[in-house]
Order: sequence, then structure tokens, then C-alpha cells
Amino acid sequence: MSATPENAFEQAHHVGEGRSAEVFADRSGRVLKLYKAKWGKQLAKKEFVATSFARSHGLRVPAPLGIIEQDGRSGVIFEHIYGKTVLEHFKSNPLGMLGALRKLAVIQYSIHKIENPPLPDQQDAIRIQVSRARVPSWLKQTTLAVLDRLPDGNRLCHGDLHPENVLYTSEGLVVIDWEKSTSGHPAADVARTDLIIRCGRVGETRRLRKAIDRIIRKALAEFYIRQYCQLSMISRQDVMAWRLPMLVARLSGQVAANEHEIQAEASELGTQFAHLV
Repeated sequence: MSATPENAFEQAHHVGEGRSAEVFADRSGRVLKLYKAKWGKQLAKKEFVATSFARSHGLRVPAPLGIIEQDGRSGVIFEHIYGKTVLEHFKSNPLGMLGALRKLAVIQYSIHKIENPPLPDQQDAIRIQVSRARVPSWLKQTTLAVLDRLPDGNRLCHGDLHPENVLYTSEGLVVIDWEKSTSGHPAADVARTDLIIRCGRVGETRRLRKAIDRIIRKALAEFYIRQYCQLSMISRQDVMAWRLPMLVARLSGQVAANEHEIQAEASELGTQFAHLV
């Protein structure tokens, strides 16, 4: 694991920002993902290890070049991959998006073929998120009871694979943002992808437009699950079994614009399993 001088990115320019980090680029063909959180050092180390592991197994990911401490924050230096996200590239091309989702399912299936990654246990990570979720205690207990009945796994799982975390380039799709990766069960990872496609970030928009958007998102998510299940030995039922834990775990992160919708869906689904507690 290499280190880089703190002044290495002083002349870099800001190219993007997400919930957990800012991204900067310099003239030498490198980018810096600089974490905002106080536990950024742990996230930086984890993402460096995960991306290095994925790359060593032939997956198309940015080359991780080192870990950096800058202005009291931690980050990871990567090679600069030039391209827009899949969501940006196909936002006005629904047919193109379907093709990209089909390719993404193939990529996720390839990720899940890799065994024993040196990463945190998926179920342990979910349990921590559930304990912190903004839901009533009965729903936390119900979700944990459901989780107790779900299978463990030892496969590489990205943890946040969706069209905003994949770059469209002239040489194919490149998977980025491995900070939430774990060692776990593929069905859980697909359930997370399903959740983000269905319930990902939505901006302020008119009610009719929002309703149409919800229908389109649901159709895309169902299409994605179908594509993945055709490739693997996993069924749609296997994926759906993880929906409640993924919904509740999502409510431990930053508050989303559609927070109340996610809470309502989690509560409705939770009532179906309340007898397990």
C-alpha cells in the first residue's frame, strides 16, 4: 500500500462529489477520492484493498495507486478513467439503458464468482446498519429475525452496484466506488442493486412525473433481476428474501429525498414477518 505526499493534489481540480467523498483530478492522469467522514481512513483502506483485489482477479476497475492524507482527510488515488456514468450516458436513451443493464448484470455475476475476498462480512455490516436505521424498534427486531434466516456467503460483493457507480468508456464498462464491498451472498448484493434502481436518489419534480419515474424504475429493476437470474443459479425469490434487510439498512445512511417512501415500504414489508420475533 503506497503513500503519496500531501501536496500531490494541491493543483488538482474538483470533478465530482457524492454523499461520502469528493473527487479531484490532476494533470498526470490520476484522481483522488477524498472522504468527508471522520472514519475516512478506514473507508480509504477498505476501498484500496477491495479495488486491488477486484483488479487482481481481472475485473475492470480503476487502478488503485495509493492512500493519501490531505488537509486532515483520507483518500485513495486512482488512475483517471475517462467517461460518464452509465446513468449520465443513457439518461435520454431507454433502449441503451436496457443494454447497459444487461451488461451490468453480466459484470455483477462475474464479481460474484470470486471467492474469499479480504473484506468485512456482509451480514455483520448489515446488522450494524439495521441497528442504526431510522425505523421503530419492532422493525429492527423483525429485520434481524429475517436476517437470521438468510444464508451466509463468501463471494465478493460490491455492495452498491448501480448505473451511477459504473463508468461508460470506449473500452467498456468500469466499476467504481468499492467502499461498501463485503464478503457475502450474491442474492443480497443483487437485492441492493434492485433497491437503488427502484429507490435511488430523486430530485424535486412534479407529482405526475414522479409517478411515471417510479413505474419506469420498477420496470428497470425487474428487468435487471431477470437478467441476473438468467445468468446464475439464483432465483428472483432468493433476491426478494433480502429486500427487507436492504430497505432497513438503507435507512441508516444519509437521509434521502424519498426517505418516507422507503420507510413506508419497509414497514409494510416488515408486518409480513413480524411473527418471527
